[in-house]
Amino acid sequence: MTKEQKLYKTLILADIKLARDNYESDDKAVRLQAAYHTQQAIEKTIKLKAGICGLNLWGHDIDVLIKKCDDAGLKIDIPATIREKADMYTHWESECRYYPIKVVRKDSIKKALDTVQVWLNKT
Repeated sequence: MTKEQKLYKTLILADIKLARDNYESDDKAVRLQAAYHTQQAIEKTIKLKAGICGLNLWGHDIDVLIKKCDDAGLKIDIPATIREKADMYTHWESECRYYPIKVVRKDSIKKALDTVQVWLNKT
């Protein structure tokens, strides 16, 4: 891993920390921000792992990022939960920042956080 990639990983860890510290909040706005940071951790982890393999990715759509990794033949072991719920996580990127009526369950955020944390730790 390059120095830049190591620094990028610190951004992912910060997203995870922000989400972990806030996903159980009873304040809906705070919980929505936790979901947003969880999405960011997932998106950035895909980009980090792809970058380590030599593929530079752009964009926020997790389904698209996964497809680009698959099409490139990258073996980055994307967890099944992330693959299965990619569309939901993608929506957290914008809906949790701009639509206060959005509902995101605490257990959904926690499951995503646990999954991305374990996956990132393998980097």
